[in-house]
Amino acid sequence: MGNKASVRDVVTTAYQADRDEGSYLPPLDLVKYFNAESRKAALETKIKDGDDLATPLIVAARDGKLDVVKFLLRYEANIEGRGTIKIYGQVIEDCTALWVAAAKGHFDVVRLLIEQNAEVDRRTSNDSTPLRAAVFDGHLDIVRYLVENGADVNARNNFNGTPLMLACHNGHLDVASYLVEHGASINLQDNDGYSCLHYASKQGHVLLVCRLLALGAKQTQTPDRLTPLLDASNDCKIEMVECFIKRPECSKEQRIDALELLGATIANDSKAYDIEKAFSFMKRGMEERYEDPSCPLLKKKMEPVEAYQNRTESQTLEELSLLEGDNHAIQMEGLMIRERILGTDNTILRYPIRYRGAVLADCKKYELCVGLWTRAMEIAMNCNVPKTKELEDLTDLFAHMIQKGHSLSSQTIENIFEKLIDGKRKLSEKLKSGELEEEQKNEAQETLLFNALYLLVMYTKVQVSSEMKNGNMIDLLQRFLCLEPRTRDGNTLLHLAAWHKTPVPRDTVANWRGVCELPCVMTMKLILHAGCDVNSVNAQGNTPLHLAVTFVPEPEQVEILKEMLELLLDLGADTKLVDKNGQTVMDCCETDDARCILSAKGRLGAMNIEAGKVRKVRF
Repeated sequence: MGNKASVRDVVTTAYQADRDEGSYLPPLDLVKYFNAESRKAALETKIKDGDDLATPLIVAARDGKLDVVKFLLRYEANIEGRGTIKIYGQVIEDCTALWVAAAKGHFDVVRLLIEQNAEVDRRTSNDSTPLRAAVFDGHLDIVRYLVENGADVNARNNFNGTPLMLACHNGHLDVASYLVEHGASINLQDNDGYSCLHYASKQGHVLLVCRLLALGAKQTQTPDRLTPLLDASNDCKIEMVECFIKRPECSKEQRIDALELLGATIANDSKAYDIEKAFSFMKRGMEERYEDPSCPLLKKKMEPVEAYQNRTESQTLEELSLLEGDNHAIQMEGLMIRERILGTDNTILRYPIRYRGAVLADCKKYELCVGLWTRAMEIAMNCNVPKTKELEDLTDLFAHMIQKGHSLSSQTIENIFEKLIDGKRKLSEKLKSGELEEEQKNEAQETLLFNALYLLVMYTKVQVSSEMKNGNMIDLLQRFLCLEPRTRDGNTLLHLAAWHKTPVPRDTVANWRGVCELPCVMTMKLILHAGCDVNSVNAQGNTPLHLAVTFVPEPEQVEILKEMLELLLDLGADTKLVDKNGQTVMDCCETDDARCILSAKGRLGAMNIEAGKVRKVRF
């Protein structure tokens, strides 16, 4: 007995019997009649069940079938064989029978496998060990047994997490205590800088936090400068903050920062917002500062920020009391407090700033909103965030303001465009250093480029045409073009402005209707006036003119087509250039109107190019 079909049939029948009747030992008993080669094949055949794909031994270990595990091991099933198992909603690849048994809490199976010399620290594809698997669901008996048999209590997974961190995240006080008592390092940090104390605090496990502190856990910082205490304040976890600040190891400075950050965040948090509670925590922090009037702990003074209306943070109880009852003033105080405590180069600052700006926008206080979102964008770019949500939100807000007839100055758009240039410059530096993957690079570059286009289109809506050439936008645009921005398809700003298929933001189409309609002749003039090459080609060899002639206008849009093509031709667009398909501009024309315009202008355009008489853009 021993062909491959019969081997597969036996294993499948055994598995099905287990599912239907609770025992797959009788069918598997046939394995002992196989020759050595067929038996090995049978025991290594993987069974497919949904997301699971595993050997009979792993399946038996998963299901806690001790007799079956014994039987399979007797016939030399590979104790270190690998499989894929879905457990607790996660698909785990390259797990062993020991890992699965530990995860499912089958102590007898774990003990048998260890007695049969299963490797105690054999890792899965994401570097999870059997000990980590046992810790997840709090199987203390298995945790104890694995540690007694040499399991590494500080084994790191692919995110540098340890079993102790997992125990703290899931709130297993007994498991965490045992691990620490048996050598687990209590102050290790993972890739995000989180320690076991961070995880216990984050999940609100107060008793576990107290136990960890008693065992010597420290207030280590993440890269965002968040200790477990400040993280609790930043998450508006009042009970956890109170727990921390009552501890004898908590210094006065730590208490003050925690109380002030807690109040500042509550004042600008969408879920925890309570302005009276926010003010009360700010006040408690200030009272702590002046507990000893002869030696108060003064705040570090910060430079006023325009986005916060150039306010300065309160320095005394008297100054703070003046804010009581003024919700907006308390909210701005909160944003200033957050910058002082967390640092102005911290991306965590962005979210409350964005939320406060959104609330102001809903109240039609657009100028304040623009200031706050601009501040959040500055912080993001200073932290080298390649793609900022604030930039997209601002362009969307501008479109809404224009559509609804609200005042929007060209200077406001110029200011955001200047920030965009800074973002593009920093992105170019990151690209040169190889810090971004290809997809990240393309997405970040296109986000900046498309938003630059949208800002330019809106600029032409709010700026008087005759004044455009005198504005700062031309200088800004020249700086932007020097950075050679292109889409992944090689399209320049001019390509995008001339092409009717250039997308506008899909999620906010209502805001953009009637605001950003492409092609846009005025935007093309602006781009050309700044020096964009009229004959630049994209990855397909298309010039802006190649794309422009594909526009099929409605009757009322024919004049747009005419103005666009004449503009490009007057400025030297070469009708003889061919794309990668060997097509000239004339070959790409979608309408007779386009063909007529090209025919009428072609000869004159060629003569002008030869004579060096290409016209300058006239607004």
